[in-house]
Amino acid sequence: MRKILVFLSNGVEILELAPFIDVFGWNSVIGGKKNLIEVETFSLRESINCTWTLQIKPQIIISNEEEIDIDQYEALVIPGGFGMGGFFVDGKNLKIQNIIKKFIEKKKIVIGICTGAILLGEAGVLKNKKATTYFLDNERYFKQLKNFEALPVKERIVRDENIFTTANPESALEMAFILLKILTDEKNMNLIRLNMGYN
Repeated sequence: MRKILVFLSNGVEILELAPFIDVFGWNSVIGGKKNLIEVETFSLRESINCTWTLQIKPQIIISNEEEIDIDQYEALVIPGGFGMGGFFVDGKNLKIQNIIKKFIEKKKIVIGICTGAILLGEAGVLKNKKATTYFLDNERYFKQLKNFEALPVKERIVRDENIFTTANPESALEMAFILLKILTDEKNMNLIRLNMGYN
């Protein structure tokens, strides 16, 4: 079975995580066996405190990066979050950075939603790549992209080869549908959109 891997850090914003769980969940019911794609969550912690009080238990808790078999997954998704919730702490962890680098090396799809792009920058994979992130709030995150030697673009969704970055929580749902289209096809993606009420 094909899979996508979703990284969870303390401070994650649930609106940036939920679309991937929901879109691929609906796909598992409506998309048929040939389009079946499982979502697995992973973290360094047994329990994640989201920004807005919700707690999540990841499916996979890693102690080192070798515990993740990159070849099992089609894509890596990094939902963004708030620094006040501790979101950026895990992004500085070498285990997480090495997992990100391995996905890039194997030319897998890597997605940074909103401030999730900052974790890609921390891993060093945005150098000379077009990218976006949350660019309101005095552009402080956008300026970080420049520090990572990325090529900042003030757009909602930016693709540079196999790396996608997005600018805000609103874009997460559209990015989930884009990923579904890439991994299945446009007809199936439109079927899932229609059944979820997005037509």
